[in-house]
Amino acid sequence: MIFEVEDIPEGGLNFDILADKGQFGIDQPDCSLTAGIKVKGKLSRIGEDVTFSGDLHAPLQGVCTRCLKQFPFDVKSKVQVHFIPRAKEASPGSEIEITESDIDKEVYEEGRIDVTGPIRDQILLEVPLRNLCQEGCKGICPDCGIDLNLSQCNCQNEGNIDPRLAVLKNFKDRLK
Repeated sequence: MIFEVEDIPEGGLNFDILADKGQFGIDQPDCSLTAGIKVKGKLSRIGEDVTFSGDLHAPLQGVCTRCLKQFPFDVKSKVQVHFIPRAKEASPGSEIEITESDIDKEVYEEGRIDVTGPIRDQILLEVPLRNLCQEGCKGICPDCGIDLNLSQCNCQNEGNIDPRLAVLKNFKDRLK
């Protein structure tokens, strides 16, 4: 999703796009895009600085961290990015010092703004660390591997404690 800085009028440029999922590179076994990403936003220009603010909606396919089943979920988020032109004196690959205020900024070159990276980053930041197919997911039995959401297993090891952790159980009993 590339925009020419010269094409952004004084009042800003509003857009509503359904971006192809392939350009974002979110295609991992545990998290992948299932369709295009809806992006509605505005580009505003003040001199050479450009601000992008907007909303995104991304349909994803994830894997439950408890039962390992795939399930669909959506990410809806706001995006705000400040673009600045690359400094003329800095050559590509040279080291420059950044300040805390520079962390929220993206750099553009050749008069083109690419919002693909910031949108991808925002989607990945919104993906939860623990994906659950449902709030009360019971997961799988650690011994037989049966999905405890579908049926109950007959394993007798529920009361057994790993001998290496038996000391902790004794300690817990003494605290009562």
